[in-house]
Amino acid sequence: MAMLGGIIYLVAVTKEWLAFKYLLKPTVTLLIAYPTKDSTAGIFYGLLLSTLGDIFLMIPRQDMFIPGLLSFLLAHIVYIASFRNASLRMSWAAVPLAAYAAVMMSALLPGVSKEDAVVQVGVVIYVLVITVMAYKASLTGNALLVAGTLLFCASDSILAWDKFLHSYSWCEFGIMLTYYAAQLCISIAHS
Repeated sequence: MAMLGGIIYLVAVTKEWLAFKYLLKPTVTLLIAYPTKDSTAGIFYGLLLSTLGDIFLMIPRQDMFIPGLLSFLLAHIVYIASFRNASLRMSWAAVPLAAYAAVMMSALLPGVSKEDAVVQVGVVIYVLVITVMAYKASLTGNALLVAGTLLFCASDSILAWDKFLHSYSWCEFGIMLTYYAAQLCISIAHS
């Protein structure tokens, strides 16, 4: 059901069917969350926080960005706490993920520096937390979980580029395709 809803949502994005977009965006995330409801991991709660973030970010008001960012930030923290069986040794992933965080912050700096201090600080913290989430996933040895967190990084990178630097017509489609794929991978890895 979630995959079908996601496909319909992506069609609604390309056709600019606003009613379907508003209805389906949080609904698809809830459908992805449903199979994890009985899991001992907190993935279900991370998906509920993501749904809340979906709702905030689809409201076309500038003041909804911080609540959306905070919802997803909390979702990532819940995910980090939920990734079990992580080894205590260093992972090869530390270097490319640290490079990703540095490149993203450097690339976003011109656009983010024009924002209020709360947005600037929020974006820095967010990039650090999502990078830690991907790193923690790499320590689990679960390829699906790693793929999900990397897809989340890709989704949020496109979103940040779209918001702070330059918007392209394909951005919303790219954001949501990688976002739903990320959430599905994380959900399946924990259901």
